[in-house]
Parts: sequence; C-alpha cells; structure tokens
Amino acid sequence: MEITKNLREILSGLDDDEEFLKHIANHLSEIKKKSLYVNESLCCRCNLCYKECPIDAIERAKVKKAVKIKDNCVKCEICAKTCPVDAILVLEGKINVEGWNVKYNIEKKEVMKRKIRLKNYIFNDEVCGKCGICAMVCPTKAIKVVRKKSFSVNLDLCIACGACEEQCPKKAVKVERELGEIYKEGYMEVNKDACVGCLVCVEECPINCIYGIGGVVEIDNDKCILCRICEEVCPTRAISMVEYDKKG
Repeated sequence: MEITKNLREILSGLDDDEEFLKHIANHLSEIKKKSLYVNESLCCRCNLCYKECPIDAIERAKVKKAVKIKDNCVKCEICAKTCPVDAILVLEGKINVEGWNVKYNIEKKEVMKRKIRLKNYIFNDEVCGKCGICAMVCPTKAIKVVRKKSFSVNLDLCIACGACEEQCPKKAVKVERELGEIYKEGYMEVNKDACVGCLVCVEECPINCIYGIGGVVEIDNDKCILCRICEEVCPTRAISMVEYDKKG
C-alpha cells in the first residue's frame, strides 16, 4: 500500500524558507520502520504471545479484551511467529521524499510460523460450569457448549492454542501442547576490527545476550532474539545481521 502526502502540508508549521526545507528533505536517506499490529477481531485470547514474549512487552488478553503490544516492544517478531491465528501482523514501512511528495510504502511481512502440536486435552466435567466462554473464544469452533447442560470438543479441529484453558473461569480445561522452535532469519555478527569496545550494545541489549570480552564484544546467538537494537546503537557500525539466505 502506498500513501502520498504533500511536503508543503507536512512542513507548514515551520518558519524556515520553503526551498531550504525541500533541499533538506530531499537529502534525507530512506527511512525504514517496522511495527507490529494486533488484529483484535482475530485475537482468540489464548495469550501464547504474552507467555512467549521475552521482554514482557505484551499486555495479557481477557475474554472481552485482546492482547495489547506495549511501548517497550523491540520488534523481535516472536509474538507474530507464535500466534496460532495470525492475529499479529508485522508491518514494514518505508518513507521516501520525491520532489514535493512524501511517499509512504507499507507492506505486510510474511513470518515463518512456529509449529504447535496438541499432545493431550484434559477436561474436568466435575468442575465445568458449562458457561460457554471456551466455545466463545475457540477460533476453530472445535468446542460446543449447551449452556448449563453439556460440553463437547472436536479434537480434529483443535489447534492447541489453549484459549479455552486460558479463559476458563473454573480451570476445567488443560491443553498440553508442543511448541516448535522459533525460526531465525539469520544471526548477529561483530566486526572485531571495527568494534571499539564502548559496550553501548551491552547496555542496550534487552535480554543481556551481549558480553564484553577482551576489549570487544561477543554475542550469544543462541539466546539472541534478533531485535537488532545492538546494530542500531553501535556507533561504529561494527554489528550487523547476516541473513541465512544470503550466506548459506
């Protein structure tokens, strides 16, 4: 999707000379920004994203309230890769200035989903209140409830999201599942010749997977979540991501 806005309108609140502002704008490099968006109508309230977020950047969902991504999100995409119903979108935006036009290009990034497999579904009929909340949040309509009378589940339709367990007020359901590995597009690499040992990356890493060793830094890529904050804050551009499809 492309959105075009007039540069004059954007700069209308500034007092500087119009031609000077145009000159500055046209010499800006391309601006790229990634953001995550929750489609509340698709969110099934399973809270898998909340549980898997490595930095507590997601607000837990309730029956009548979808999950919310907090301001401290580092765009690691783990929530989008984990969501079993594709309710979390990764949007990539690019801004370019062409003459007096500012063009915004917004695209949806496709992410490699984690595999989720149902291992066991346990239902306790003695404590179930037959309220129907589980059926209401089930994204595949695998659960049928006759209010105050009966409960049934079609395990062939169950995707092991666990929304029924998460939102059941009586805790009558337990979903045992197997979560697959998180797919990583690459790994972070340090150019040790360029690294000056300032340790800014160590201070800014949200999960403490970067260590200062012998005057340079080392990154634990097994622990790294590819938020790429280290790459952004490095003053000498010594850190970059190596994509697997570009280097085997």
